[in-house]
Order: sequence, then structure tokens, then C-alpha cells
Amino acid sequence: MRRIVIIGAGFGGLATGYLLSKQGENVTILEHQKQPGGCLQSFYRNGLRFDTGLHYLGGLNTGGPLDYFFKELGLTDLPWVKIKDYEVHCGDKHYIIPCGESAWLKYLTNLFPTKKDELNEFIKSLKDITYCPISDTVKYWEQNAWDWLQKTITDPKLRDVISGMSFILELKKENLPLFAFAEILYSYFCSIHILPTGGQPIIDHLTNNINANGGKIRCNATVKQILEKERQVTGVLLDNGEVIEADTVISSINPTALMQMIAENSSIRHIYRRRVKNLECTLGCFTVNLQLRSDYKIKGVSPIYIHKNGSDFWNMDTDKVEQLLIHFYKGQNCADIIVPMSWDSVKQWGDTPAGCRGEDYVRFKEQKLNECLDLVETAIPDFRKAITDHWSSTPLTWQTYLLSPKGTAYGVRKDNNSLETTLLFPRTPLSGLYLTGQSMILHGIMGTTISAFQTASMINNNIKSWPSEL
Repeated sequence: MRRIVIIGAGFGGLATGYLLSKQGENVTILEHQKQPGGCLQSFYRNGLRFDTGLHYLGGLNTGGPLDYFFKELGLTDLPWVKIKDYEVHCGDKHYIIPCGESAWLKYLTNLFPTKKDELNEFIKSLKDITYCPISDTVKYWEQNAWDWLQKTITDPKLRDVISGMSFILELKKENLPLFAFAEILYSYFCSIHILPTGGQPIIDHLTNNINANGGKIRCNATVKQILEKERQVTGVLLDNGEVIEADTVISSINPTALMQMIAENSSIRHIYRRRVKNLECTLGCFTVNLQLRSDYKIKGVSPIYIHKNGSDFWNMDTDKVEQLLIHFYKGQNCADIIVPMSWDSVKQWGDTPAGCRGEDYVRFKEQKLNECLDLVETAIPDFRKAITDHWSSTPLTWQTYLLSPKGTAYGVRKDNNSLETTLLFPRTPLSGLYLTGQSMILHGIMGTTISAFQTASMINNNIKSWPSEL
């Protein structure tokens, strides 16, 4: 039985820990915060519960891209609610698009009847890419998503509708790999689910089972250094001086943050450390949590994507509010507005502690709030009148509380032109040190889940990393 230490009790660390502890491995998960969960955590304002990162989940339908993995994790029995559709607002155009492959295809074919063949080929190709054997995915990683989309869907308006709910992918014309685009987009076309009580049931299920399997989760435990001897990991050093011995260490934190825990005299070559430190991060988010009037009738809990008239979905100006997602909570009179935001927008306050960033930072957030509400009201008139209180956060919040470098919300940015540097693998040059999490393969829950299975399977052969049908 190996002694395994996992750094970080977010979803990646918990999922990896669950898989390994289920196989009898001796697992200890170390979390620097006072409670596990990472982006799955919820928080409360004025008695209302708000989600940190988990709002919607794609591909959880029977046979869907996430179904196999969540069944193995024991998560399919949680109280998921299936969302029947999602909204996309493109300027003055409004689309209510049903979930489910056949319903999605029928809806768009009715709107764009001359593009029926293109739509059929598009959805077939997405499905083929999503379910292809993992050994065959390299060609899709090397293919540019924008180039492929232009060739497959020739109508610019139809391209906008298709791309309208995927701005969290950071749609970059020059380097987004087709595999990342197809895998995540197809999962949301298949199905969208929510947990009405937020991510806490996921946290509870995984932590309870890790404990039941003999594993340990230690909070308020900050790792200072990875320990090694003769090119083999031997454990970790905590900031309080405690040493925890281990045969295997798995990092579920951002790889850039991990490199700060590697000693200068480490056997990991500087070229590898430089490569990881120089990786570009995806965008962060500006998030507004809104309390609404008790008599305000919410539109439902379907995701609503709103795009400014004339905005280029594949070339966002992140200094402006051109695209956003608004999420209404089931059973509560509250909502979230989520907008992509670059680190450059807030880096002037990057070295200032939370709560001490001054009036300029407060004014900056209020300005962004008003820009958000201006855009929301193009789709939901007079929405401002429904708001009774609000709270906002920026990439600085993610960096402060989740140790997310530059406040990145989706980990390392992948580049189809430079896969050898941006696509990370679980094994590192230090024997016994592994990586897991959304920076490895794909963004979000989908990528983190796949990564957990891949990493765990490299350590324990009894764990299946990829279902045979994929």
C-alpha cells in the first residue's frame, strides 16, 4: 500500500483521492483553506447561497461524455436537475435552444434550413471527436478549431449561434485546439444539469467516501516544499515545519504554483520548470452575485448567454463587457453574472491584500457592474430595478483564495500550434511526482474529471482511465 499525498482538495484532488483510496491506497489530501471543495464551494450573503464555480454541468446524460466517469465516482445519484434548454442573445436576435442532440439539431435546422447538411456533418464530427479512442485524439489537438468551424459551418450567423454559449472556452481564432472545442461544446449540446444546492453534495460524497476508505483530508495544511532524494519524491514539507513522508505526491493545484514548491537544487531540470512557469493561463472572471426582490419572478434556471451587438465571439475585448452569462438560482431570488476578465484589468492591485485595495478598486468594480447591467438589460429590460443588493469579485479573488495564478478560472491555455509545451502529462521528471487537474487536458469539470482518471490509473493499474467506448 503506497503512501500518497495529494496537494489541493478541490474537485481534482478529491476525485483522484477517491479513486485511489477506493483501491486501498493510503491517501492524505492537504488543503490550505479551512474546508475542502475549491471551486465547488458555496458561500452565503444575506442568507442566500451562491456558487463559486459550479453552475452548469454538460454531458451527464445517459451515455454522455461525462456519464461513465461520474458513475465510477458515484456522483450520478446526486439530486441533479436536467435543464431543458439554454438561451443565446446575439444583439437583437434571441434563440432558445433545446438540449439533446436530436432536439438541438432539429431546432437549428428549422432556423437555417439551407444548412441542414452542414449541421448534420457538424454534430456528427463533434460526436466522432468526443468518442474517439484517446490514442487518436492527437490529430484533433493539432487542428485549429476556428479553421475547422469556418469550413464546416459557412454561415457567419449560424457560427455565432453555435459559439454563443462557449465563451468560457476562451475562443481564440489563432490557437484553440479542435479537441478542446469539440469535447466541451458537444457535452453541453447533449445535456445540461445543475445541482440546486450547489457543489456541496459533490464535496460531501467524495470526502465521506475518502474517509470511509481510510483516507485523510487535512485542511489548514499549506505545503511549502516538495521533498526528494536521489531523483525520487519522499514527501512534503508544510509551512509549520511538519514533514509528511510519501512514496507518491500528486499536485492538483495549478502547475505554475507547484513550481514554487520545487527547491532550486531539485533534480527537476530548469528547462522543465521554465516551461511550466512560462505557460499562459486562461482568462479569469468578473462575477457579480445579486440579491433580487422577493416578488421578482425569475426567468427560470436555464443559462442565458448575452452578447453585445456586433461583438466578435472569437476575438473578445476583455477590457470591455461584450459577452456574459447570467445564472438564476432555483428556489432563491438571486442570480450570478459571469464575465471573462483578463489579469491585466486588475494587475495594478495584484500585490495589495484583500480588503485593502482602496476606492479605485471599488470604483472599478462598480463600473464593471454597470457595464454588465447595461448588457443584461438588452435581453432583460429593467433588470436593475429587481436588484436589492450585490457583491462582486475579480480574478484577484481567485488568486487570493484559490491560489489560482493571475486569477485564471480554467487553468493553462492550450495551443494547437504548440502542443509540446502547453499539453501537460501526469508524470513529471521527478519520480513519484504527478499532476492532475484542469490544466492537464481540458477546462472545467470535464477536463478535471478526465485528468483524475488518467493520473490515478498511472499509479494504480486497477483504475480504468478511459472507457472502452470512448
